[in-house]
Amino acid sequence: MRLAQRLNSFPVIVVAALLLAALFGLGVGFVTSSSSATALPQTAVGGNAVDPESSFGAPLAGDGTDGTTRSTGTSIREKVDRSNPRGTKTDNGNETHTGPNPRDPDGERLPPVKPGVMRTLAEGRVDELETLEPKEVATPGCSIEVSVADTRGTILPFALLALDVKSGPLGWHLVPSQPQAVPEQRGLFRFANLYPGEYRLRSLASNYQPAEEMVRLQGATDVEHVSLVLQPLEYAQVEFFIYFPDSTSPEEVELSIQKPGQEDTSTGGRFHEYEVDLTATTRAMGVIPATRMRQRTGTGGMIRLTLPKDQQTVVAFAANRDSQRYEGSASVKPTGGISQESVTLQPTESDNKSVLPNNPRSLGNLNVTLTLAGKEAEFTAINLRQSVEDFQYRPPQTTDGNKYTWQNVYDGKWFLVAESAAFHAPYVAEVDVSGETSLALDIRTGHLRVTAVRASGTPDPTNGEARYRVRLRPRGSGTIERAYNGNLTGKQTDFIDFFVPVGDYDVRVESPENYPKLSVAPVAQSFAMTDDGDVKLSYTLSAATKLIFQCVDATGAPIQNAEFLVTFHPAGQVPESERENVMKAGYNGICETDMAPSGPVYIMIWAEGSDWANPDKVFQVDLPPYTEKNLGAVVVTE
Repeated sequence: MRLAQRLNSFPVIVVAALLLAALFGLGVGFVTSSSSATALPQTAVGGNAVDPESSFGAPLAGDGTDGTTRSTGTSIREKVDRSNPRGTKTDNGNETHTGPNPRDPDGERLPPVKPGVMRTLAEGRVDELETLEPKEVATPGCSIEVSVADTRGTILPFALLALDVKSGPLGWHLVPSQPQAVPEQRGLFRFANLYPGEYRLRSLASNYQPAEEMVRLQGATDVEHVSLVLQPLEYAQVEFFIYFPDSTSPEEVELSIQKPGQEDTSTGGRFHEYEVDLTATTRAMGVIPATRMRQRTGTGGMIRLTLPKDQQTVVAFAANRDSQRYEGSASVKPTGGISQESVTLQPTESDNKSVLPNNPRSLGNLNVTLTLAGKEAEFTAINLRQSVEDFQYRPPQTTDGNKYTWQNVYDGKWFLVAESAAFHAPYVAEVDVSGETSLALDIRTGHLRVTAVRASGTPDPTNGEARYRVRLRPRGSGTIERAYNGNLTGKQTDFIDFFVPVGDYDVRVESPENYPKLSVAPVAQSFAMTDDGDVKLSYTLSAATKLIFQCVDATGAPIQNAEFLVTFHPAGQVPESERENVMKAGYNGICETDMAPSGPVYIMIWAEGSDWANPDKVFQVDLPPYTEKNLGAVVVTE
């Protein structure tokens, strides 16, 4: 074959074409290699690239335009397409995404904003801040040794003990210290590392009568020896006759038996109650929670219980009827034999911790047709719960388009929870099931804008970003909440737009983990969304300071369970709403908070008094942003 014929053959032509295409592509790449590449948009949650096909239903981010300027925002009604709820919005035809950083078109971080002028506190009472050197502060060197036996002289090697300390006007408070068994002597236990003070030692043994001893530790290394002699319990029977207000009796009740000797004031404060999780693990903290169980009633609504003789015992009863909860209680002190008590239940609010079904007498089926604004929609999750705080839920047995069926559901009140990429908080509807129940539910939504405002004088963090987190809680529920992150870095204000179903909400704003801490005021706000409603909530964010100090008296002894408040208001002018912000010191007198607002603040301390307008001490300090401030040992009382 001649050379000309070979060059005109099909394989040679194909190879030549591929070679020319490769050379052309190389040239184009060389020409454009010096141009800037557009930064990929990122999610507000973890800094990962946004997937345009994601169906997580992220909120519409708001910095006003495209996340690159410091605009205060534009009308959501004008700029936001309700059909596009995935963390994007459309402005002049250009799609933009939520990002963790405000960036310019070349992907560069915006320069920090000017902090502005720091707040000025209103003039008020200010006490001299007197502190002690660490060597002047008392150390926990006292001990209490306890021997435990019963009245027959039997040594009890597995005694259950609790220790309380006298805490001024707050009364007895549990000491976070567990006794250690002394190996050298059977039945001997030691509470170590205690401060001088007045203590109450209690036995929590379930088969013995309550016993306690008062102990006073005086010296820096004082050791006191205590002997507890426990009296075995005797028992008697009590018959309780349970009635509804119309004199009929429930078929089943819930019992709550509070044994004697379990009183505890650790949740109490001068101005509000502190939350304590009284679970089984709190046995180690000196409190045994009440026993709760279900039991069917006998003839005439009778429940027979065996209770400790000559001991005051509180027994609470609860029952459900027609979706209504009824409760009642009786305090009894059996003396022997069989005694009888009548208890009339009264209607009350639902108890989310109830172990009873809403109506245990019959079962039904629930059929739900669910639409969004009158149209079929795609839902990512649908389930039933017995309460809005319940972690357990039931998915539907069958699904046919937008029709859902639950079989063998207890008659009574339930909560239907639905989620969709078209709205940003779970839809919650209270439904009543009675036999074969069919419901048609149409979800209507409204617009919520949550605005984060930088407090004057708050700088951008130097080692991170000013992130904040918005928690949407339908009906105040923390178990079905949804959370979204926003970013205030480089901006005076930032907002996030949400579309949420009609209903009641709590909205909490906080500082996410692993980011510079921000103090938020107020922490939470509540509102009711209406059909096509428009709600705007604003939160003020400032750089937080980790504040630490120890309350001591003039001799250096720690003041157990003092209470303190960090506020912008002078003494006598602090709003009542700030009572819930009061915090409690520990057993060692140490006061600590990660969320104190930076800048000038008042620190108020109550150690002996309980006057809201007249704390024992008031200090004014200037807290540095995004760092720790340790005031040391602060003298509060003489």
